[in-house]
Amino acid sequence: MAAPNLCPQWPNCFIHSFSDAGRFDLNLMLCPVWSDGNIPFLVALQEGRPTTLSLSLFFANFLAMERTKEERITGRAVTDAIIDLPTCYNVNRSVIVSAAASIGIRIREFLERPIFAALAYAPFQQNVRKVLVFEFGGGTLCSSLLDVQRSDGIITILASEPINGCPLFKFLRRELGIQSQEHGSIFRRLYAESERVKNALCSGQPIGKVDVRFLQRRPGVKMLPPVVNLDMLTNLNLHSIRRSIDQCLLQAGESSFDAVDEVILVGVSVGIPIVRRTLESLFPGRRLRDELDPGTFVRARALLLAASLYNNAMVVSMDHIDRMWPEL
Repeated sequence: MAAPNLCPQWPNCFIHSFSDAGRFDLNLMLCPVWSDGNIPFLVALQEGRPTTLSLSLFFANFLAMERTKEERITGRAVTDAIIDLPTCYNVNRSVIVSAAASIGIRIREFLERPIFAALAYAPFQQNVRKVLVFEFGGGTLCSSLLDVQRSDGIITILASEPINGCPLFKFLRRELGIQSQEHGSIFRRLYAESERVKNALCSGQPIGKVDVRFLQRRPGVKMLPPVVNLDMLTNLNLHSIRRSIDQCLLQAGESSFDAVDEVILVGVSVGIPIVRRTLESLFPGRRLRDELDPGTFVRARALLLAASLYNNAMVVSMDHIDRMWPEL
């Protein structure tokens, strides 16, 4: 189990900003999606024994829980749904459609979150053609470059670059030489240790001591320096931010940050000053949009869409489905 989050600034804490992403990555590492031909599946522990679980059934169970909750709140039967799917879920959408159909739910639309965020700020000024949407929080860090057509207002995604996982957790794995084939308990202990170190730094301690006594000493394994300080952790997090943006622009065929006309912040990044300062330094003179409440604007607009077009369809966010992910 991870150490409980003791930070008084949560969720607007840069030290803990990648914690959810680390847990998301840990779950996928311990229980990856496999494929038997065209059928994706998971291998989960049930009553202590490895059991094959189809990915479609996993999603069906999640959607059934969401439907039960929605019907209890609204008092009406749910037959339609709109899915808010984070960019980090690189899952064939047909699997989710099939899962929903198996329990009598029709998926009316998948929300493209970067476009949805851009539409919240439209119309743009005449000189704006390229918009960078920077989404930070939940299970992913993702930069998306959008193209805005002035003639008809159509917005398209040119490139998206998600970076999963927690930089500190990844750093500890590299430094300790922990390989992907290690037992799952080692990864859980290491993730818990990375969170404990963050808590120590948040409490005002100048350093966080890394306890690696749960690892057996082995030939060829490099022992981690015993401490992590605030500057080191901050730089690890900032490097991931810059890398996501840089890779997104390269994927779109852009060689310069000058290609971006406007920047939109989505998620917990809206409330973290150092994230805003970093983006301002990368895109000097460009307009940076973060006026909307990150916790409500996506869902509020999705509910409006559901009410106006799809007869009050259920709105399902897949942001926290990783909390159901089987652990080994």
